[in-house]
Amino acid sequence: MELTTIKDFEQYALDHLGTLANSYYATPAVSGTTYNENITAYQNYKFRPRYLRDVRHVCTELDVQGHKTSLPIGFSPTAHHIFAHPLGEKASASSAEAENVIMIVSLMSDFPMEDIAKAAPNATLWQQFYILADEEVMLDLLRRAEQAGVKAIVLTVDQCSWRQQTWYDNDDIKKLLSKAKHGNFQKYIAKDSDFITQFMNLMPWSTNYASWDQITWFQSQTKLPIIVKGIMTAEDAVLAVERKVDGILVSNHGGRHLDDLQGTLDALPAIVKAVDGKVDVYVDGGIRSGQDVFKALALGAKMVFVGRPILWGLAYDGAKGVGQVLDILKSELKYTMQLTGCTNISEITDDYVIRTESISKL
Repeated sequence: MELTTIKDFEQYALDHLGTLANSYYATPAVSGTTYNENITAYQNYKFRPRYLRDVRHVCTELDVQGHKTSLPIGFSPTAHHIFAHPLGEKASASSAEAENVIMIVSLMSDFPMEDIAKAAPNATLWQQFYILADEEVMLDLLRRAEQAGVKAIVLTVDQCSWRQQTWYDNDDIKKLLSKAKHGNFQKYIAKDSDFITQFMNLMPWSTNYASWDQITWFQSQTKLPIIVKGIMTAEDAVLAVERKVDGILVSNHGGRHLDDLQGTLDALPAIVKAVDGKVDVYVDGGIRSGQDVFKALALGAKMVFVGRPILWGLAYDGAKGVGQVLDILKSELKYTMQLTGCTNISEITDDYVIRTESISKL
């Protein structure tokens, strides 16, 4: 069976992963408005191609946080890759290494961060963090990340409350989650205790507390770049710049927590304008093609990150399947660049896209 589009990989996962794993990966918040907005936002922009240009040689490489990557496409942090493939995050990291792209490793990975780094010793790995309820645990995890050789810390700031979904109370879902290894947290929880309860008590939603001072705390504890993930407004972007973060990842958690949010692409231009080039701005959510990647770059993103498509590739054929997903996105991005008249990433600007409403006014 030959899969040629990201939609094909999604359908394969739906057909082969089983209802429970698909529910865990795909279920959005409440009515799914935010999830759908992430995807449909890309349909609101059309291309403005420039022709009669020499596009024989197209380069998709760029430097991000001091490291060269082959594509402006990385892996968003997603939990429990083991539900898609037995090698879980190890396989995903191996693919990121082979393709020379950035992988943000979820703090909720099944395998410990050290094992993931060993599985892909030459990969550019960024480690995702939450603001945990226990500062000592958070600091120990930070030291482990440094020793594992990660290149940046990605601090998720949009989950200070727990979204309780009805499917989470399903006994079959609980059975599925019991197979999750939570590799990073095993050392912090007594073996004779209720692991899930103790694990949940460490998470940010157990206190409902977060502040900008915690960004400063992370900066005081490590020299690694700090990327703040979950920014959705220009106002918060300005505050992040004032705190001297190294990057902003525009994200709404894949539409999994707060419903009725803007799609991330729609939020992107105001944030890019507010930041005014002081730090890199990245975006994730709803990206399903190389054309989508181009549109995000045109609206000011330094690069994009994808989540669910990586899981779909993993479900199809492990590290090879993830590589196939990346190959599709790369191929689509390159021919979109050629057909719009761009030969490198820096040439992609908002001159090459127009919002649909603007067309109707011409």
